[in-house]
Amino acid sequence: MIPPPAIRQQWQQLDATVGFDVLVIGGGPAGCAAAIAAAREGAAVLLIEQHGFLGGMGTAGLVPAFCPFSDREKPVIRGLGWEILTEMKRGMPHIARDSCDWVPIDAERLKTIYESRVLAAGAQVSLLTHFVDVVMDAAGHPAGVVVHNKSGLQRIGGRVIVDCTGDADAAVACGAAFQKGDPETGELQPATMCFILAGIDNATLQPWLWEDGAKNLLLKPSIAEAKRNGDLNIVEEAANIAYQSESTIGLNFSHVFDVDGTDAANMTRAMIEGRKLIRHLTDFVRKYLPGCTNAYLVTSGVQIGIRETRRIIGDYVLTLDDYLARRSFSDEIARNAYYIDIHLSKREWERELGQEIDWASKIHQYNPGESHGIPYRCLLPAGVHGVLVAGRCISTDRPVQGSTRVMPNCLAMGEAAGCAAAWAAQRHGGDPRAVDTAALRRALRGYGAWLPE
Repeated sequence: MIPPPAIRQQWQQLDATVGFDVLVIGGGPAGCAAAIAAAREGAAVLLIEQHGFLGGMGTAGLVPAFCPFSDREKPVIRGLGWEILTEMKRGMPHIARDSCDWVPIDAERLKTIYESRVLAAGAQVSLLTHFVDVVMDAAGHPAGVVVHNKSGLQRIGGRVIVDCTGDADAAVACGAAFQKGDPETGELQPATMCFILAGIDNATLQPWLWEDGAKNLLLKPSIAEAKRNGDLNIVEEAANIAYQSESTIGLNFSHVFDVDGTDAANMTRAMIEGRKLIRHLTDFVRKYLPGCTNAYLVTSGVQIGIRETRRIIGDYVLTLDDYLARRSFSDEIARNAYYIDIHLSKREWERELGQEIDWASKIHQYNPGESHGIPYRCLLPAGVHGVLVAGRCISTDRPVQGSTRVMPNCLAMGEAAGCAAAWAAQRHGGDPRAVDTAALRRALRGYGAWLPE
C-alpha cells in the first residue's frame, strides 16, 4: 500500500544517509546478481534484504533444487548465474560436475556464496532491513528509499532503484501499473512450504526413484496409493524431491491455496498452514518411501514459497504468443527455455478430479535447443523514471510469468538490470531508458552471457 501524501512528506524530515548510485531492493537471486553486476561496473551499491541472509527462495524458501539452466542441449543461463551454480556444486561431491538442470541446492553454502560475491564486488549490504517506501524528488522521480530495521526508520539516497522484491514493491510505490494473478478470476498460483528431511537412506531411496524409467521420481504411484488408503489428504498427484546429501532430501511438495503474497494476513495464515501440512507429508514419506523409515523433519523455509503476485506493466509485455513463437528481440538481455509452469489452484484441481490431466497442453515444453528472448524493455515499468525490475515480477502476461519466474532466469535478469542501473546512474542522469541496449548486450556477452546475434 502506498502511504498517503501526508506521511510521505514526513520522509523528508528523516536524516539521509550517504547516497548511492544504485539501490537494490531484495537479496534473492535477482538482487544478488544485480548488486554484483552494478558494483562490477564501478557503481556505489547498497543491497537491502529483509532476512538475515541472502538468497531468496533458494535459502529463505528452501526450494530444494534450481530449475534448469539449459535448453537440454547447452546452458542458456551463463554469466554470473553459471558461476554461482558452479561454485555451489564444488561443495556437493554427490552432484555430477556437468550437471546444470534440477541441481539440488545446499542452502547454507549458497548463502555464503552470495554474501562473499556481493561483498567482493564492492557492494554494501543491509540485512534485516525492510523496504518501506520510495522518496520522490520535486520532479516526481525516485530519489531514494525509506527502510526500517533495528536502527529505526532511515532515508537512503539513490540515483537508480533496482526492484528485486519479487512483488514489485518499490516499482508500485513509484506508481507503476501492474497486473496480479489470473486476469479473469484473480486467482494466484498456490504457495508451497518447502522442507528438509534427515534420517534418509539415500542408497536405498535414490535407486528406487530412478528405477523402471524413473517411474517413481515424482512419487506418483506412492501418492496415489496413500490417497486410496486414506493416509494422504492432498489434491495433488506429484512431488519434487532433491538429493541433498547421503542422509537428507529436500521436498517441494503440495500447496497452500488462496495465498496473496502481498497481504500480511494471508502470508501469516499460509505460514501456519504450511508448517502443519509438512508434518502430514513427513508421515507419508516415512510410511511409503523406501529408505525413509527413520525420516524426521529438520527444517522448513523461514518464508513460504510464493510463485506469483504482481507483474509490472512495462515498456514491453512478453506474451504467450512470443513464447510459442520462440521470439528473439534486438534488446534481449537473457534467454529462457523453461516450460510454462503454472501450478493449479484448488478449484482447478477439484475440477480435474478423477480425470487424466493433459499436462503437455498446459506447459508447452520446448524441444531441445529452443529458447526465447527476454527484452530489456520488460524490466522497465511503463511511465516510471529511474527504476528497473528484475525477477518474477517483470512485464509479462500470466502464462509467460509461469516460465520466466524461476531462479536461473532471475539470476540472468538481475545481472542485466544491475549493469544497466550502473550505467544509467553514471552516464545517463539516472535514466535506464537511455542505456544503449546493444552495448549492454555486448557487455553481458563479455561477462559470459549467452545472447545469440
